[in-house]
Amino acid sequence: MSYRYLFFPLLLIALSACGGAGSATATPLPTVAAMALDMETATVAPPATDQPDDTPLPPAATDTPEPEQSATATTVAIPTPLPAATATAASSPSPQSDEEPLAPIAKLSNGANLRAGPGTDHAIIGEIKTGQEVLLQAQNPAGDWIQLDMEGEGQTWIAAFLLELPAGLDLPIVTNIPLPPPPPTPGDSVSIVQSSITIPTYPWYEFTSAAVDEATGWEYQRFDQAAYEASIPQPSPLSYRLVVLENQWLRLSLMPDLGGRLYQMIFKPTGSNELYQNPVIKPSPWGPEQQGNGWLAAGGIEWGLPVVEHGYAWGERWGFITEPVPPAGSVTLFDKAQEQIHLNVDVGLEPDSAAFTLDLTFENRGDEPVDAAFWLNAMLAPGPANRVGPDLRFIIPGDTKQVHSTGEYDLPGEGGLFDWPLHNDRDISRLGSWQRWLGFFAHPQAQANWTAVYDLASDEGVVRVFPPQIIPGVKSFGLGWSQAIDPGNFTDDGSTYVELQGGLTPTFSEQRSFSPGDQVIWRELWYPVAGIGGITAADGNGAVHLNHEGDELRLRIFSTATRSGDLIVNDDQGELLRFNMIVDPASPADILLPPAQPPISFQFIESGGSIWKMGELFP
Repeated sequence: MSYRYLFFPLLLIALSACGGAGSATATPLPTVAAMALDMETATVAPPATDQPDDTPLPPAATDTPEPEQSATATTVAIPTPLPAATATAASSPSPQSDEEPLAPIAKLSNGANLRAGPGTDHAIIGEIKTGQEVLLQAQNPAGDWIQLDMEGEGQTWIAAFLLELPAGLDLPIVTNIPLPPPPPTPGDSVSIVQSSITIPTYPWYEFTSAAVDEATGWEYQRFDQAAYEASIPQPSPLSYRLVVLENQWLRLSLMPDLGGRLYQMIFKPTGSNELYQNPVIKPSPWGPEQQGNGWLAAGGIEWGLPVVEHGYAWGERWGFITEPVPPAGSVTLFDKAQEQIHLNVDVGLEPDSAAFTLDLTFENRGDEPVDAAFWLNAMLAPGPANRVGPDLRFIIPGDTKQVHSTGEYDLPGEGGLFDWPLHNDRDISRLGSWQRWLGFFAHPQAQANWTAVYDLASDEGVVRVFPPQIIPGVKSFGLGWSQAIDPGNFTDDGSTYVELQGGLTPTFSEQRSFSPGDQVIWRELWYPVAGIGGITAADGNGAVHLNHEGDELRLRIFSTATRSGDLIVNDDQGELLRFNMIVDPASPADILLPPAQPPISFQFIESGGSIWKMGELFP
């Protein structure tokens, strides 16, 4: 689907100051197909699933989690897809060599739309003109749609009858065809379905044995890395269950079989999974030393407990309860440790919201005091490529950071402090300025109630909003850039990621003491953001980017939901402009301000009376 911008040049703002709204322009982005899900037989999720099935590894724990209460599942409406927008004409393919033709060529008999799949129910991703020649790549099983060989991500299709096809054409048949979006229904609501995904998996679990962490009482599987490597392991396909929460803006996939992780966060206006998704399940040389390492960099957001360095629970089967409350919905995930340190995570999604909530409860259900740790870890690769680039930015408020570990020669060692974002005239917030790996904490703890990463090349990112008085730890990690850690340590395709973590203590050096019955409860809000060129500030309503555009200031506003009302923008001298507008997650406001003196602030007064405020914005 295309991504829409609301752009308000200065002259237009002057003309519309009495209430007129600016016009929108469309800049199409490619629709990206995520790893294929087996959704053809998806059904409404059952009220509760606390018994792992027999298909995926690892096998179920002896003590199966028992949910405290059940939830009645009801059928919920299928979400409304975004309307497709007509894209600009696709570029012509490069001329072929007479000696080595790249692919069969056909000429277009009529101007036509290009689509993300074989059928008019797939999104329009571009258009092509009469007489243009295209390279043919494959066909669908019926032969009535042709896949074209085009630059960019994802698949590009056109109806066969629109092409002047060469005689005797014999194209291969495509079987990995993306599913079309669900049919539209009035309004928006949240659906909950169960599905599965098949992933090549190395036989890591065969090289584990039962062990107990005496300090926390946690039973876990210890990995024998030497025996595993000596076996010369090879991957084989393995099926994992998914529970999918979806509305018109987001598709969230949860994976109970590998630590209850939030596995995918697909932002539907761009088609991108903003979370890293490893195409294989492969043990790494990292993780808790007492566990023998072997941590699976499977991707998504994982829950690290009861020790640091990813914890023990990343490879265990978790229980879950689906809780549809139309038009909203949620899924509660819980670990196996019902009589000791225990975590519940409720993932919630509302209609017409590009943000989702995490309601977490960390508690000691045992009879003895326990010192324990908790760090959630988001593995991120914003944009369509499933890998990070040099223009990715870590946006961590505060001017000092503390090293956890690094291979950078000009940074201090473990525990040392360095200036942020500029250190020795180098912008450490930009991944491309790094040589080797770096992990660092906010110092002395989180300095704001939000953090983010944003990839300027893909123009997409992820925001986390959280209560720093409850969960004060913020940690980031990257593999490096010019001399980065070899991705072969954890994957087979060279894909890469960065980490954004949040913990119950400021750093890994501390633990938190839990007496019997103690619990910590908090809520976080996460959302993808795109189309605003960076992030200056963020909150639960959305993200803002303020930057210099020549001699002027440019203000871009991303909203997590559809909002209609009056936007009032002020600078240090008073009101700059006021006009009526509509924004939604696919349409960020893009405003060239009249001459202004920072700091900039704004109020968005919605028609229903709600007010979204942001202040003290500097470019």
